[in-house]
Amino acid sequence: MFVALDKERVVGFKIGHEFADDTFYSWLGGVHSDFRGKGIASELMRRQHALVKSFGYKKIRTISRNNRRQMLILNIKFGFDIIETFISEKGTHKIVLEKEL
Repeated sequence: MFVALDKERVVGFKIGHEFADDTFYSWLGGVHSDFRGKGIASELMRRQHALVKSFGYKKIRTISRNNRRQMLILNIKFGFDIIETFISEKGTHKIVLEKEL
């Protein structure tokens, strides 16, 4: 888990866990609306990817949604590929992305 702080206030975070022996799953992340557009999400992603690579993971995976376009675009800019889509049990369209580390 990574946390971005402004003094003592949490303004962003990135959480993940092991998905498979060689794949890390980047589960949740976000940046407070007052702090968006400042590169915080990009820096959290860079740090997460560097750390999980140092632990020996070969891939990183995440799932996004079309209505989370800023995150979807950020993932694509960071080299993620769309590997599949599916409809969740709740009827939400999901986009699975994966990146070689």
